[in-house]
Amino acid sequence: MIFMDAKVASRHVGDLFQDLRDGHNLISLLEVLSGEHLPRETSGSMRFHMLDNVRIALRFLQCKNIKLVNIQAEDIVDGNPKLTLGLIWTIILHFQVCFFALHL
Repeated sequence: MIFMDAKVASRHVGDLFQDLRDGHNLISLLEVLSGEHLPRETSGSMRFHMLDNVRIALRFLQCKNIKLVNIQAEDIVDGNPKLTLGLIWTIILHFQVCFFALHL
């Protein structure tokens, strides 16, 4: 079980593949790591709301010049383990490199 930063204490991830599907935890993670506020679709929990949220997160990453290879919003919403792990690994690598670059 993973708990995110205190800024998003209400967010909790027990199953990575299920808990990232609606995009809310993914957006919250990116907000904590980047220090920026991202918009989100909060009015529902239907598939198209989930897709909108994940697309917001993926667009944010692309705007930061983070290369996402073959990762689509549908893959994350569908809970695809391989591509979800690929996305998380890409986020870890980018923000870890940024963190160390700032502290050199």
